[in-house]
Amino acid sequence: MDGFELNKIMGAVLGSLLVVMLIGFAAELIYHVDEPEVAGYSIDVPEEETAEAEEPEVMVSVLDLLATADVGAGERGVRRCASCHTVEEGGADGVGPHLWDIVNRAKGAVAGFGYSSAMEDVAAAGEVWGFEELDGFLASPRDYMPGTTMGFAGIRDAEDRADLIAYLVTLSNSPAALPEPAATQ
Repeated sequence: MDGFELNKIMGAVLGSLLVVMLIGFAAELIYHVDEPEVAGYSIDVPEEETAEAEEPEVMVSVLDLLATADVGAGERGVRRCASCHTVEEGGADGVGPHLWDIVNRAKGAVAGFGYSSAMEDVAAAGEVWGFEELDGFLASPRDYMPGTTMGFAGIRDAEDRADLIAYLVTLSNSPAALPEPAATQ
């Protein structure tokens, strides 16, 4: 192979590269796409006006709901608690303390159970598990008592909480009296 043939091969390779580059530049000029400021797609959904949005949500007190609470539904609902708590009289403590005789019991009062520091603080203040306290805690333990170690997300439905509290009232040798609804007082 002489130098002239080598020059022809190198010229062909460089010429091919030059043609590919020119095609790339031309394609960029013809088919140029601007990159979006934000990646992804934005879907505009118009807000629907509903009658519910205009009316403020009426908060129903658990004290009112307890008058019509279904103890049977509460007994079925306590199954959510069974993985951590026992409900039998003299039942052993699990991950959480036993629930026997919880209504009107002092908070943090189960001897020998390792409570969180948040629960120990309210226990030191002398607080008890009344109806409204149980309702607040069952709705969202972490919101009701910041710092609690209870890993339960809570029960959103107020009627379900009232059913559960009505069942918890029955877990006692001397059950607490259910409060009168505010409307009849």
